[in-house]
Amino acid sequence: MCSSDLLPLTAVLLLDTSESMQGDRLEAVRRGTRAFLGGMKPSDEAMLALFSDRLLRFTPFTSDKRELDSVIASTQAAGGTAVNDFLYLSLKLLDARQGQRVVVLFSDGSDVHSVLPAADVLWKARAGQSLIYWIQLGGKHQSFTSAWRDFKGNDQEFNELEKAVKESGGRVLAINRVDELEGAFRTILQELRQQYALGYYPTTSKGDGSWHKVQVTLRGGGGRVRTREGYADY
Repeated sequence: MCSSDLLPLTAVLLLDTSESMQGDRLEAVRRGTRAFLGGMKPSDEAMLALFSDRLLRFTPFTSDKRELDSVIASTQAAGGTAVNDFLYLSLKLLDARQGQRVVVLFSDGSDVHSVLPAADVLWKARAGQSLIYWIQLGGKHQSFTSAWRDFKGNDQEFNELEKAVKESGGRVLAINRVDELEGAFRTILQELRQQYALGYYPTTSKGDGSWHKVQVTLRGGGGRVRTREGYADY
């Protein structure tokens, strides 16, 4: 067992900057992002990916906080929302990185424009080693219809996306007001600093991509543990 505090952090800050994020909401995103970046150590790296129904701005992975801040400072909100496409891309980019890998996703709405279904994101989360944290602005999911899916289809998409987050070992942080956003970013960074890396090697492997549940328990009382819910056998 080793403390993850000894591992460099590699983060993708995947930020919804669709049209609904104009004004005070976008300014709150800036404050939250700066709070996260301000807590990074010199060995940590982050990438900003600002999206709507397309990728609006992005940076390479870097530890240069000034470069990251200049991008978030100049971002304008526009377009719709395509969470699945860019969450999948973020996870794929993290596959090639080292250290403690995480996607911090912020969105104020449900996906309506992605080409990829949430099932593909779930597969990618299972196949990789990255945590996903999802900051949801707006509280409980509201059923809706769209050009691609009916009420049931959109509900399923939302549920599968939440499942991908939880199975990665991350969690959903639901907030109701934009002034809670900075605190949510700080909470995530604090949790990442308090995590441990555990190694597990199965005794048998078929390499068929099947999903295997893993449960970690603590001896004694007074503690809680949250881990990846399993692994895909590849």
